[in-house]
Amino acid sequence: MFDSITINGRTIASALFLAPMAGVTNSAFRRLLADFGGYGALFTEMVSASAFLREKPHVSPFTKRRENEGAVIYQFRISGEEDIEAVFRKAEHLESFAIDINLGCPAPKIQQQASGAALYRDFDRLKDVLRRIRRIYSGTLTVKCRLGDDPENWREPFVERLRLFEDCDVHAITVHPRYSGEMLKRHARWREFPWIVGQTRLPVIGNGDVCSPKDVQLHREWFEPLAGLMLGRIVAVKPWIFREFAGLPPVEIDHLEVWDRMYRYVMEDFSPDRAYGRLMEFTSYFAKNFFFGHELYKGIQQAKTAEDVRANAMRFLESKPRLSVSESVSFY
Repeated sequence: MFDSITINGRTIASALFLAPMAGVTNSAFRRLLADFGGYGALFTEMVSASAFLREKPHVSPFTKRRENEGAVIYQFRISGEEDIEAVFRKAEHLESFAIDINLGCPAPKIQQQASGAALYRDFDRLKDVLRRIRRIYSGTLTVKCRLGDDPENWREPFVERLRLFEDCDVHAITVHPRYSGEMLKRHARWREFPWIVGQTRLPVIGNGDVCSPKDVQLHREWFEPLAGLMLGRIVAVKPWIFREFAGLPPVEIDHLEVWDRMYRYVMEDFSPDRAYGRLMEFTSYFAKNFFFGHELYKGIQQAKTAEDVRANAMRFLESKPRLSVSESVSFY
């Protein structure tokens, strides 16, 4: 399952995608994933369309890519107030596999900026944004969304938006099967995937709470209709995990070396003050590899600089901490 996927006439293998994650899927993290392989395409962090106009795309750690990353999909946060035409004229030079529009982020700050789930909710504005994009941009376009707002009556509005995506020449859709008000609470509703796939001719990529190939194997009837699978927070815990999903030979993991490699990559791409936050975010996930990972998390909370984060992390990792043996990872 998920050996390959064809989007807009272009095939990639495998049909496994890295989810866009704020504070995580920057150029340094994508570089680390490229060392392990197994994925089909990597998403950037959600990039503000208006901020993108001020960025140097081949310099910024949010938008620059290295050749060994392979297929990269750039996700934009758009409200419709931006100069969309200028954004997409500039985006054409990114050498991306696709441009993705975030229609699912439920964060209040994002919705207050009329983006993410707020744009999905406003059908007329969404239609206008997609049509404006299509007047200037003929490349591969994808969207990522949730189920909507209303747990009782989400299906009809969802299908209405699927028809809009098809009419506006969107090439694929990623669905995170939660409602907008749930943030990351409750478990993703995987059982909705077959129904969603049955409503559209577009390739559907499923996202949400998948932590192990066993999740897919145990619920094969829900995942089999999907064209692709997107992994999120579990990849920050185990940057090598795409290999497992892709059926590649396992590699020996030295957790200390992997963490320190990430540190070096982050320090190369970010200024020290911005590197600090990225290392804190990554380490909060990476700590879940260990039985006493909370001790690693507590240790870095005392750090004031990126160098302090490294010193405290190394102190924990050099102690040869016991690894967690559970395949399930709790993020709640």
